[in-house]
Amino acid sequence: MRSRHVKVGWFVLVTMAAAAGCNVTWPMLGPDALSRPLAAVGDQGVAYAMGQPRPPLSPAQLATVAPRDLAMYYAPIYVQGYGPTHEHKDSPYHWSHDDDSIGRATLERKSNGKLVTRIDVAQPTVYVIEDQRRLGDHEHLQLTYVVWYPRRPRTKKIDIEAADIDSGVVRITLDRNHQPIMYETVLACGCYHKVFVEARVEAAARAAFGQPESGKKFVVEKSTPHKIDWEVAGVVDTPPDHPGPPVVFVSGGEHRVVGLLPSAGFQWPREAGAVRPYRLAAYDELTAAPIADSGETAAIFNHANDEQVWGADRLERFIFMWIGTDDAGHPRRDDQILLHFDQSRWKDPENYHRYLRLPPGVL
Repeated sequence: MRSRHVKVGWFVLVTMAAAAGCNVTWPMLGPDALSRPLAAVGDQGVAYAMGQPRPPLSPAQLATVAPRDLAMYYAPIYVQGYGPTHEHKDSPYHWSHDDDSIGRATLERKSNGKLVTRIDVAQPTVYVIEDQRRLGDHEHLQLTYVVWYPRRPRTKKIDIEAADIDSGVVRITLDRNHQPIMYETVLACGCYHKVFVEARVEAAARAAFGQPESGKKFVVEKSTPHKIDWEVAGVVDTPPDHPGPPVVFVSGGEHRVVGLLPSAGFQWPREAGAVRPYRLAAYDELTAAPIADSGETAAIFNHANDEQVWGADRLERFIFMWIGTDDAGHPRRDDQILLHFDQSRWKDPENYHRYLRLPPGVL
């Protein structure tokens, strides 16, 4: 009887996951996207970057750079697509470009005293965490970049994900010489998790293990029975002599990552207003966000409820609660993110050996 219940539970889980789009595969952009970045995200959008392009550093130079400077050096270029506005009469759903714009997190106190989070898109901001962590046999620096959107707009007839406040998270794991090993992308609610590995890591995995496992595209992918497998969405071929920041392509509306490529060869959009600078801010600023018209500050996270973002409730939480998922779709503080329907914790250092087939010596 228990076996039957497990099968039914998995069927329900997969069905709901497909409906929500939280754990499905979608095509990723290839290198051609670097030459026409806005065309790659639907012809409308903006490229966000941290000021002027930084001169590339050699591997020898990178090995001696301090964590804060590395966070600036690897700060991603975001190519953000825009969804259809009201001028697009052929689309049944429309939303403002502001919904697809990143900004500074602030707070507002409602008349009932409750706090709600607001995103000021006039101040494009990317929040960064520099973590020195033991992964496998060695210490590694992980750089985590977080962006916030005012809302996740409705994009389809039944859209249980639509709500105020959306997010995007990119984590870069560096080797002992401060060169990238892998990249992960996810929303701050734990949805849409993808892994991208450097080409040299996939090559080392092929040398160590041979062919990919059955049903897998890349050698570094791993089958985990009775678990949701991690998807390696692509291989990033960064020039080994001058590694640089990744280019992250993001869809309008759903804010899914649709590609992650090296910045070597990236062609900046020439359209007026198509490139916007962002400020790189410490993630700790989110614990002291300004409250409008008060002179006070507070965290955008609710300490009494798993560090969830104030005012970002989702309808999907009522659906997934029946399989034990904790407030599905609700963005939360980085150290509280849960992956794959609460299967694992975003910050668990054992994840990489548990869910990836990494060759010896990578971590």
